[in-house]
Amino acid sequence: MELKTANLVPSNPSPGPDSDGKFNLHAVSPTDIWRKPPALDNFNAPIIYRSLPISSFSSARVTASGPWKTLYDQGGLFLTLPPKKGSTQKRWVKSGIELYEGRPMMSVVAADEWADWSLLPLSKGDEEKGSMTVEFERDREEDGSWGTVLRVRLVGDDGTKMPIREVTWAFWDVDESEEIWIGMYAAKPISDEREWLSVDFEDFVVEKRES
Repeated sequence: MELKTANLVPSNPSPGPDSDGKFNLHAVSPTDIWRKPPALDNFNAPIIYRSLPISSFSSARVTASGPWKTLYDQGGLFLTLPPKKGSTQKRWVKSGIELYEGRPMMSVVAADEWADWSLLPLSKGDEEKGSMTVEFERDREEDGSWGTVLRVRLVGDDGTKMPIREVTWAFWDVDESEEIWIGMYAAKPISDEREWLSVDFEDFVVEKRES
């Protein structure tokens, strides 16, 4: 699957992958993926992604790390979904590290009409490293068919997967032939003395479904 990019900044024209398969994104302020009433709708964060039909998507995973210094500095995994029928508005889910009250935490945001936001403290080790691994996976129903739910999980160093969020509407009433974007993002909503935020990514994997 071909990698594509959008919203890159001049300081970061070639975000990777490098010889080790790692990526790097620079985010300048103000950049974000965020939607809030009555009219705020930002999708200007630098991204690296793959596009594929909904019918092909099974799961994705990435590890994000960075020098999180300023409120809302963030980076992680994102998924964009086709608009609802009769709408032109992007729907999306993002999850990764976000700095809040001086601490890097796991953040999950899902946007249908408007966005929500939730935070989870990281383990002591992940917080000290400023690093975490997140996984998205489409759920299967008991009969084996593909369901409507997108599961968001925090993945530990030992491979343990902790369920953090169920986005129940993600694949509801969708045309399976339509495309999604799945990839990595970095965002810096608030300015500081630094010119940009640099976020590193490794072990980016997109699993396609077999049936």
